[in-house]
Amino acid sequence: MFSSLKQKRGQQLGTLFVVLTIICFLGTASQLLTHLQEATWPFILWWILKTFVSTVVLWVPIAIGANQQQRQFNRQIVVLTLWIIGIITFTWAKFTTQPVTTTAQPSPELYVVQQVFITWLVCSGLYLFAHPLQKLCHRWSTITRRHWLISFSFIFFLINLISGYDAFGFHRGTSLIWFSYLFALGDWLASDQRWLKNWSNRRYAGLTIISLLFSSLITWLNMNHVDYSPHSDLTPNTHYLLGINPYQPFLLLTCLLMTAWFLRERNKKPKEHLLPITGILLLNLLGLPMIFTPLLLPHVNWQLSLLIGVIIAAAFAGILTLINFLGNKITWQLNYRNLFNRLKQICQNFWPVLLTFLILWLITLGSFAILWGGKFTMVQWMLTERPKIITVNVLIIFAITLILMAITNRWWVSSGITILFYLGWLDASILKIAARNEPIIPTDISTLTAPSEMLGMVNKWVIIFTLIGAIIIIAICWQLEKHVGKSCRFNPIVRIAIAVLSCAYLFSFSFANHSNSIVYKQLQNIDDTPYFYSQLRGAKMNGTLLQFANNIDVHVMNKPKGYSAATMKDLAKRYSKLGAKINQNRTHNSVGKQNLVFVLSESYSDPSRVPGMKVSGNPIAYLHQLKKHSTSGLMLSSGYGGGTANMEYQALTGLSIANFSPTLPTPYSQLVPYQKRTFTINNLFNYSIGIHPFSANLYSRKTVYKKFGFNKFYHFNGGDKITYTQKIQRSPRVSDDSAYKEVTLNLKRQPHGKFVQLATMQNHMPYEPTYYAKNNYHVSGKGFKTADQKAQIETYIQGIHYTDQALKKWINQLDKLKQPTTVVWYGDHLPGIYHGLPMGKYGTQLHETDYFIYSNAAARKTNQNRLTWQHRLVGPNNFAAMALAQMDVKVSPYYALLTKVAEDIPATSLPTNGTAKNNSAHQGGTDFVNARGKHVKLTPQQKKLFHDYQLVQYDLTAGHHYLLKDSFLKQIAK
Repeated sequence: MFSSLKQKRGQQLGTLFVVLTIICFLGTASQLLTHLQEATWPFILWWILKTFVSTVVLWVPIAIGANQQQRQFNRQIVVLTLWIIGIITFTWAKFTTQPVTTTAQPSPELYVVQQVFITWLVCSGLYLFAHPLQKLCHRWSTITRRHWLISFSFIFFLINLISGYDAFGFHRGTSLIWFSYLFALGDWLASDQRWLKNWSNRRYAGLTIISLLFSSLITWLNMNHVDYSPHSDLTPNTHYLLGINPYQPFLLLTCLLMTAWFLRERNKKPKEHLLPITGILLLNLLGLPMIFTPLLLPHVNWQLSLLIGVIIAAAFAGILTLINFLGNKITWQLNYRNLFNRLKQICQNFWPVLLTFLILWLITLGSFAILWGGKFTMVQWMLTERPKIITVNVLIIFAITLILMAITNRWWVSSGITILFYLGWLDASILKIAARNEPIIPTDISTLTAPSEMLGMVNKWVIIFTLIGAIIIIAICWQLEKHVGKSCRFNPIVRIAIAVLSCAYLFSFSFANHSNSIVYKQLQNIDDTPYFYSQLRGAKMNGTLLQFANNIDVHVMNKPKGYSAATMKDLAKRYSKLGAKINQNRTHNSVGKQNLVFVLSESYSDPSRVPGMKVSGNPIAYLHQLKKHSTSGLMLSSGYGGGTANMEYQALTGLSIANFSPTLPTPYSQLVPYQKRTFTINNLFNYSIGIHPFSANLYSRKTVYKKFGFNKFYHFNGGDKITYTQKIQRSPRVSDDSAYKEVTLNLKRQPHGKFVQLATMQNHMPYEPTYYAKNNYHVSGKGFKTADQKAQIETYIQGIHYTDQALKKWINQLDKLKQPTTVVWYGDHLPGIYHGLPMGKYGTQLHETDYFIYSNAAARKTNQNRLTWQHRLVGPNNFAAMALAQMDVKVSPYYALLTKVAEDIPATSLPTNGTAKNNSAHQGGTDFVNARGKHVKLTPQQKKLFHDYQLVQYDLTAGHHYLLKDSFLKQIAK
């Protein structure tokens, strides 16, 4: 007996040693894969490791539930021992594993063990209280548990595979409900041996192999490399899909089949086993880094974490008590066969509805494939990561089918019309994207009034094939309606109900951009991001139908109080008088042969002003010197890390984005292309030029610049050819030196009296440390959390140092020009790389960029009475008026108003306590910040002036255009 016991213990120790060896090997492989992710064999090992971990995370709670033996040893001592081992291994992991990063490529440990620690923690408790929990489960009969768990699992499988929805509070496999569900499955498998014995070994093996192949395939696909450009090649996004997913149904089915097979084989040869203990030991070793993850992250509130833990434990105890009470008082029975028959009957009666939904779903998936250029990984990404977005698109078009059904009570006719419409819609969307890089949006509906012109733009063969396809679909639907149409009819009450619900669903999108509406919050929950600045990007991410719906709820601007023709006439007279008064001290009746250059310097801002961060040396010494001898100061940006076109719009038009509706976050894309007439400062000049050394697809710039009246637009998408395109070392962007040379080249060309708008690209994100041979400037203190973020900041600083050198060279060249030239130079926003600073505390500082207005030697000689401001905090909407003052040019009534606003109203912006919201609707509101950087309220006089400003902005953009005429906008006030 003693030798038998010794031999058994030796086998257990041997098994444990083998397990430890495997885990150590896999752990070592994971470390090697950090550096060899692109190789084939590490990728395969990485996939095997993730699949192994996923299986263990699922299997351990099932094994604990399946362990029905009343053991003699003390479970408390076992769990205490496991915890001691866990603490030792986790402590070892603290000093051997990489820290968790926040970049697009997290450390392998984060991928592998993201759900292991919570499993280890919960399973320890499950093992400790296994017998009371099993007694609780056994209050219901085995057959009852079988019916409920199979039905529950079937619904879970169906929901997860179709929509990816996180059902039943499982929280992607990390909630107590999920672990309780797995424990109950294991307990049922161990109890229901009679049912399991009916299955043959061949059946077990076949189902297990099929399930394992499916789960392995899905895990493999989730390892695929996803590479796309959120901002049209501005910021590449490269990552791997989630490779560990214990929430995956096929992996769960594999674990259940393997457990059932093991239990049946064990019952043939009864023997003691340590499945639960071995499983928790595996979790100890797999979950190495996770217990110390909070220590790697700053600002951890341990008291709050402890309190939350106590609350969760108390809630769990309360749930157990409630279940125990219900188990004593209520007998739950489920007629599984009747339920199955009922579901079968529903499918038989309504199979046409299900078929139509499936067809629309496949068409929608196909549309995403076309939008992503046939990239399999991106279509797969939409399926696995954004299935709710696909579902919303299908529901939008399906609602149209239901409305038609409510009208005609003919399902196949309704389905045929809807499918034809949907295919036509997608065809039109593809054609528009090919022509204008933009999907169909609500403002395009006006083109339906000119069908002949629209059809004239389409290839005749496309029209012919479309008509042939329509005839075929109509013929099929007619035959189906004739032979099986009677099987799907609704009574009048049902028809009215589905019509009302479908119309309500479609109408709800009219509140999609109201930040307090239920619709907005639900769309946010499914990760709907409209990307108003790039409608094509929005269509790729959200689908053509949802992107169309995102643009329905767009309101330009609320009507200011008192707006009327009489009010605007009186306002025009008042500012004509003010303009005449201003013009008494101005020399030039027009801009004449003077040149004006607006330079938007991408992401430029002095890093030494970032709160709590120190920069070694002075990377922008020339700018600091230049600002001392010119009109200069700080500009209050409306964005952080984005929103370039909004600053450009405000600078050119003199209008403030803070006055627009929150549903209009990007005027360039949402407003300007659809205005009948616009007015910008370049309209005062004989000739105007736009320069942007990059793609012009973003923000609809090609359309916008044409609408603004630019004569030339130099860019990389079929526009006028850019001459200077040199880059700095390995940086992917055209250098600022080249951009300034392009400006100088165009200034020297005839005619003179030009306006030039330059939007640079050199300092656009990302900021890879490999861009420049050496970063000469280093940072310390706040502003970053990781070494990678520090390196990005230092690369950015090196870039703006090169800008400083190019700026010095360019200003010297401008002073040699004989043409009077004034330059308005400003940074549009800070780069979004200062992750260590809370926006709520440092919002103003993180929205302040640098600007200056410089007159070259010829302009200084010409404009003796020029007006300059020193060290002012201004908004980009003030630049036009400030430039005319420095050029000593007389103003129209419109610029008289803008001059008064620049002089008397503090810098105006969207709220600065949050990040840029140019991707979606924002909360709205206006911040007024004085020269000391303090938020202030307007005085009664300032409120009246600002109300006049709002009246004019409303009239020019959304109103009746009473002032949209040269006498107010261009002609000098007398």
